[in-house]
Amino acid sequence: MREWNFNKNHEDSKNTETARFYVKHWEKMKRDNIGLLFWGAVGTGKSFLVGCIANVLLEQEIPVRMTNFAEVLNDLSSNFSEKNEYIKALCRFPLLILDDFGMERGTEYGLEQIYAVIDGRYRSGKPLIVTTNLRDRAHARIYYRLIELCVPVNFCGESRRRVTAQEKLNRLKEQMKGEVM
Repeated sequence: MREWNFNKNHEDSKNTETARFYVKHWEKMKRDNIGLLFWGAVGTGKSFLVGCIANVLLEQEIPVRMTNFAEVLNDLSSNFSEKNEYIKALCRFPLLILDDFGMERGTEYGLEQIYAVIDGRYRSGKPLIVTTNLRDRAHARIYYRLIELCVPVNFCGESRRRVTAQEKLNRLKEQMKGEVM
């Protein structure tokens, strides 16, 4: 994701504008503890834009941790005895970005651990950015905690992944036409 940047985004959407504003005003966002909750359909650019945010801040030598919920759960499961220290470590970063909320295992244990991470971030007073395509009842308690921390930004539109897949299929068909059988 290191190559993700705003220059590669060929879309001038409100969401891109919001992401650019966030990094431009990072010090105020940090001081006021303003995070973002990018939510919406799969493939609409949520992860790409948070990657752009992370990379701009990293270029400014601001420590950022970007990970996903499944990885956090795996780390917590393998180091359960050090769970509190792991959560504290996540909370030390000026900005924590958690991608794909809701893609983790929907077990009670998993939900408790995710809540512990988000609550730890809440208590740290530092901003958090989260991406998700879910808004279901199982995650409601966590979602409402996120709303306290993060401004919701809706992503809609056609899946970029679907468009990319169609473009690749079309290129393949063109290449196959040119080959003599």
